[in-house]
Amino acid sequence: MSFYDEIAEHYDHIFPFNRTQIQFVKSYTSEPYPHKAILDIGCGTGDLAIALADTGFRVTGIDTDEKMLSKARKKMNTPVAFIGIDMKIIAQHFVLPLYDIALCFGNTLVHLSSILEIELLCKQIKALLQESGAFLFQILNYDHILDHNIKSLPLIENNTITFERYYTYNDIKNLMSFRTILTIKKTGERIENEIYLYPLRKHELDTALEKAGFTDISYYGDFDKSKLKADSLPLVGEAKV
Repeated sequence: MSFYDEIAEHYDHIFPFNRTQIQFVKSYTSEPYPHKAILDIGCGTGDLAIALADTGFRVTGIDTDEKMLSKARKKMNTPVAFIGIDMKIIAQHFVLPLYDIALCFGNTLVHLSSILEIELLCKQIKALLQESGAFLFQILNYDHILDHNIKSLPLIENNTITFERYYTYNDIKNLMSFRTILTIKKTGERIENEIYLYPLRKHELDTALEKAGFTDISYYGDFDKSKLKADSLPLVGEAKV
């Protein structure tokens, strides 16, 4: 069972929808939104894709986890094309510049296992964007995590769950072990899991985007476009065609 299969049922309690993402996305295009197409890479349970579709955008959401996609499809009011596709091979499924905006939020990029895979994905995304399109992304600030040997992320807790997150860096493999403990308060059930992530530094991401042909690249400390600081935990960015 995959990492996200294990937590899919509780995903919306762990990561409630951040509505500031909608305004962030809307700032990169103009109305009428029904003429604008968005690709949401790593769409999860679909909250952002559905909210953007409700705003008027034409949205395609892709993810590899069928449990997450099933939850997304059940939420729909406005149609969204939710498709089970691995982001590593999106060029095999979408062969023309179809999209005005591509999104990759939720620390999704670092689920790729090497900088070469990240560079290839950036090239594929660039090829799918229309002229004057934009690639919007969000990961964690791995410069801060690596340079300060951060071992854990802040506890997520609400009336339903607690979600513990621990990091261990393997400098030989240059991969980060991401270990989680999800506790369901109602039943006391504990779900422990581990996945390996690529700890993507900002300068590596810069290079990957530039190699792909993006020219106007900016970074922020959050979706409100606040300044990226050395100790910012999120790293939010834009790369324009």
